Amino acid sequence: MSVIIRRLGPADGDDYRTIRLAALATAPEAFGSTYAAEVVRPAAAFAERLSQAVVFGAYGDGQIVGMAGYRRHDGLKDQHKGSVWGVYVEPRWRGQGVAGALMEAVIEVARGEVEQLLLAVVQGNDGALALYRRLGFEVYGVEPRALKAGNTYLDEALMVLFLKR
Repeated sequence: MSVIIRRLGPADGDDYRTIRLAALATAPEAFGSTYAAEVVRPAAAFAERLSQAVVFGAYGDGQIVGMAGYRRHDGLKDQHKGSVWGVYVEPRWRGQGVAGALMEAVIEVARGEVEQLLLAVVQGNDGALALYRRLGFEVYGVEPRALKAGNTYLDEALMVLFLKR
């Protein structure tokens, strides 16, 4: 199956909303937000988010099937860093290199802007951990109880990729 990776802009707000809601519904433990919180947001809010962040979409068979976001930190002392967020691929498209292609697009943009990329991944998401390690990310710590869903706490592995040493 052929997949096209491209940067999303405000005009892609509906596609972004579609994949974001799918991610929150399918893998609620992997994200800080919830389906209930995002489904009520107006379409304009999704377009606005795309005007403020770098988000790549993966398209297969004419439909959006994955996403990955990146944001450069903007503080005077932390603008050398960027964060990866919102990585998701529809279940039927997993195992075909889609997440890797999305992450390579993010890394390429980040390489021109920052010295290191940070991300957090829920412990137990072994597929994501393996992908990030293959791409050169290293675990530098674990945030205990990083997320809380109901009465369940989830730890997150904190990872870094040094783009410049």
